[in-house]
Amino acid sequence: MKRLVLLVMLFSFCATTFCFAQTKTSQKEKFQANYNNLKAIVESQTYQFIGEIVLENKKREKLDRNSNTVTVNKSKSSGQIVSLSHVNKRFELNGAIEKYQISFNDDKQRISIEFSVNKYQISIAIKPNGKAFLTVYSGHSVNISQVGFIK
Repeated sequence: MKRLVLLVMLFSFCATTFCFAQTKTSQKEKFQANYNNLKAIVESQTYQFIGEIVLENKKREKLDRNSNTVTVNKSKSSGQIVSLSHVNKRFELNGAIEKYQISFNDDKQRISIEFSVNKYQISIAIKPNGKAFLTVYSGHSVNISQVGFIK
């Protein structure tokens, strides 16, 4: 009798696992539509990066979305990026875009964008979940990194 109960339990466990395994979608499949949408936006070279959090080493600070955006419009950029409030640095990214490069990793669903505006080098990495990581390099030792999204 114990064997029969164990056999029924084992069978029901296997059947349940098999059913869930077939209906479960992978993370890659869940993010595919978002990745395709972001890919089209980036290729159009008409989008906005909206910063939500600024990072510096282990310190983080939440940002005002309305005043912390960078707009890319074909060959021009406009907007500003700010650092942590105690550092109080601000990079104005207004001007002509040079050396615009995009790379797509379709297998990992990651997008990398690099370009320069005035004396600043900008790098944006977009992850499969839609989060965008922007870093502005100034040629000095001051860099600003932010987490946000592309719209």
